[in-house]
Amino acid sequence: MTDKRTKKTVLAALAAAMVTGATILSVPVPGFRLYFNLGEGIIYTVAILWGAKHGAVAGGLGAALADLILGYPIWAPITLLIKGLEGYVVGTLAPRGRLKAMIAGAAVMATGYTLSAGLLYGWAAAPVELVTDFVQTGVGIAIALPLSSLLESKLKPVL
Repeated sequence: MTDKRTKKTVLAALAAAMVTGATILSVPVPGFRLYFNLGEGIIYTVAILWGAKHGAVAGGLGAALADLILGYPIWAPITLLIKGLEGYVVGTLAPRGRLKAMIAGAAVMATGYTLSAGLLYGWAAAPVELVTDFVQTGVGIAIALPLSSLLESKLKPVL
């Protein structure tokens, strides 16, 4: 019989792998070392269903691994922090309202990446990053709202 801690660890690793996969399905932004991806939808869904810790692990590790795979190693530690915090915020706030939680997570993500892009590439890159982040988080919210509702009764009891 598998103990609860093992189940939680396996679930966190699976969630991180799903974020990695959804992030690898990416579209580069021409002229910048940025890309648009579907990882937010998975981060938000995981955070809503299983809480802040799983949201942080899935977001941080999953997205950072995707950065390494996609050839953006300079972004991996930044992503670990920003996406981890994003998942944690969504998971923490979700019991008080899923949409508000995801908007707060989106604000964390957009702020973190816009500042990072400005510092790394110059402030001319910041508006492009910000627009990309708004689109990406908006699509993530559009994915996570119905997906989390659909999966809630089936997957939440796993923990």
